[in-house]
Amino acid sequence: MIADAQCAKCNVLRCRSLNKELKLPDFCPTKNCPDIIEDSVCRHKDDADTHAINLAWVKLMNRVNQNRYVWTQLDEVMEYARIRGVKRLGIATCYALLPECRMLTNVLERNDFEAVSVCCLSGEVRPEDVDVVREGIFCNPLMQAEVLNRAGTQLNIMLGLCMGHDILFTKNSKADVTTLVVKDRALGHNPVAALYMSAGSYRDRFIKKPSET
Repeated sequence: MIADAQCAKCNVLRCRSLNKELKLPDFCPTKNCPDIIEDSVCRHKDDADTHAINLAWVKLMNRVNQNRYVWTQLDEVMEYARIRGVKRLGIATCYALLPECRMLTNVLERNDFEAVSVCCLSGEVRPEDVDVVREGIFCNPLMQAEVLNRAGTQLNIMLGLCMGHDILFTKNSKADVTTLVVKDRALGHNPVAALYMSAGSYRDRFIKKPSET
């Protein structure tokens, strides 16, 4: 039985080294999945859309690496769109981030992009309409995806969609999807802060004690 991949626990890191004499750990997917490697290489080369994305990524990284510390994620999204020749961008936003959506739309339009934005509450669907028990309002990521599909957007940007609804939006969007904002209500939409906190003074909040597992 092949061991599950555990890259998070690797101390060898041969994949980022030019020294291929280093011994791979037993859980390394490079060691255990040669068939996946071969298949993925073929797909990277032979699938036209995948190859185009990779070529755009290479151009983007070449530009970013000239001065990587000045590139925000917003800069990278716009530059990637320029490289791909994409002008019509969709924004799928949470209603709570409509002010940020307005800011994003303004930035995109001032950089010669077309911006089409759709709020998660569009359609005014009620929870009981979709057999969900919940008080109040209900978000509709399926409608968000289809509105942008019909608008012919070429690249869609997620702006703070709820966990779960981001999955539904991504599954139903015809255009490629990238994320600009990940919702985190407690941390000002900066979820990586929770990881830093888990290794510091907030360890007791995120790390269960042995008796609790």
